[in-house]
Amino acid sequence: MAVVSPRTNGFLFSDLRNYTGFVEAHGDAAAAAYLDRYRRLVRREVAEFGGAEIKTEGDSFYVVFPSASGAVQCGLAIVRATEDDAREADGPPIRVGVGVHAGETIETEEGFVGSAVNIAARVCSQAGVGEVLVTDTVRGLIRTSSPVRFTERGARRLKGIDEPMVLYRVEALDAGHQRGTARRRRVTGVGGSTRSRVALLVIAAVIVFVAAAVGGSMYLGGSRAEAGASPTAATSASLAAGATPSSSPEPSATPGTAEAELTAQLPSAFRDTCARTEAESERLGTVASVRCDLPLAADAETVWYDRFAALQEVSDELVGTVHNENLPDIECTRDQPRGQGTWRVGSTHSGRFLCYSSGGQSWIVWSYDAERIVGRAVRSGDTPADWQALYDWWSQTRLFLQ
Repeated sequence: MAVVSPRTNGFLFSDLRNYTGFVEAHGDAAAAAYLDRYRRLVRREVAEFGGAEIKTEGDSFYVVFPSASGAVQCGLAIVRATEDDAREADGPPIRVGVGVHAGETIETEEGFVGSAVNIAARVCSQAGVGEVLVTDTVRGLIRTSSPVRFTERGARRLKGIDEPMVLYRVEALDAGHQRGTARRRRVTGVGGSTRSRVALLVIAAVIVFVAAAVGGSMYLGGSRAEAGASPTAATSASLAAGATPSSSPEPSATPGTAEAELTAQLPSAFRDTCARTEAESERLGTVASVRCDLPLAADAETVWYDRFAALQEVSDELVGTVHNENLPDIECTRDQPRGQGTWRVGSTHSGRFLCYSSGGQSWIVWSYDAERIVGRAVRSGDTPADWQALYDWWSQTRLFLQ
C-alpha cells in the first residue's frame, strides 16, 4: 500500500455571526440576499489570495491555502471587505468571524483529513464580529514574515480538543501593504522575477505617496465596526434617558494616560491583566479602551472597557453591540440569557445592560452611565451553564468599579 505523505497547509473558516437570528428577524428573502452578498465577498477574496474553497455549508466557508500567511492575509481581507461593504452597499452590514490554523493533513478525494482542520473550525467559533483569530502555531509561522500584529486572547478550551489552546487576534499593520503583498505573490509566484517585484514595489510606493499628498490621511477610522445595527425604539428611548455624567472626572486626552486612568478604576482582582487597545480605541472613537484577558479559571474570558466622551456615544455603542439581534425588552437574569434592561446598585453605579449568545459565545454588555464607560464580557459556550457562570461573574464584578 502506498504511503500517503502529509502536507502542511493553512486552513481558514469563516462564519456569519447570528445568521439564524437574522433569518428569524428579516425573513427568508432578505436572508437569501444577505447570504449571497456575503458569499460573493468571501469568494472574491479567496480567489484573490489563491485559496481553494473546499466546502460551503449555509453561512460557513472552509478554505485551504498553501501557506499560513496566505490564509491570514485572506482572513484580514475578508474583514476589510465587510467594512468597505458596510460603507458602500445598501442593506445590513455583514458580520463575520474568521479563524485560521495551520498544520499537517492528509489530502483525500473528499478533502483534507486531520486535526488541523477541526482546530481551525473551532477557532472560528471563538472569533467575534470583524475578528480574525489564529492559533499559536500560526503566530509562530508568520510573526517575523508578515506585517501584522498579534494580541493574545488567552487560552481557550476548544470543543473536542483535549488541551486549552492560546489564541491571538491578528491585525494588519498596514492594510494597503498587506493586500498589495498578497497580490504580488499571486501574480509573480513565490519565485517571481526581480524586475517584476521591483516594478510592483515602485507602483505601490507611488500609490502611497499620492494617497498621502491628496488626502493627508486616508484612514476611515472612528466608524463603528457595529455601525448599521438597528436598535429597537424602546432601547433608543431608554438609553437617551441616561444620567448626566457630571460626577465623572474629565479623563486625560493624552494617549496612554487616559487608558491608565481607566485601568485604575477597574477591579483590582484582574487589573494587572488589562492593557491599552489602541486599535479598539480607533475603531470605536473612544477616549480610552482597555482589554483584560482573564485567567483561565475565570468565568469570563475576555473583558473590554471603553470610556466615551459623551453619554450618547455610550448609548450608541451599547446598542451597536447587539449585532442586529433585536433583543426583547426583558431583563437579563440567571435564567434569562437574552434581553436588555437597566441595572442599579444603590447610589453607586447604574446603567443599561444587554445579554445574548452569538457564534457559540455568551455575551453581556453593560454601561456605567455616570462614568461614560461600557463594559463587554464574553465566555465561550452558549449553554445555560455557560451563561449562568458569566452572569454570576458579572453580578459580582460590576460592583468593583472604583
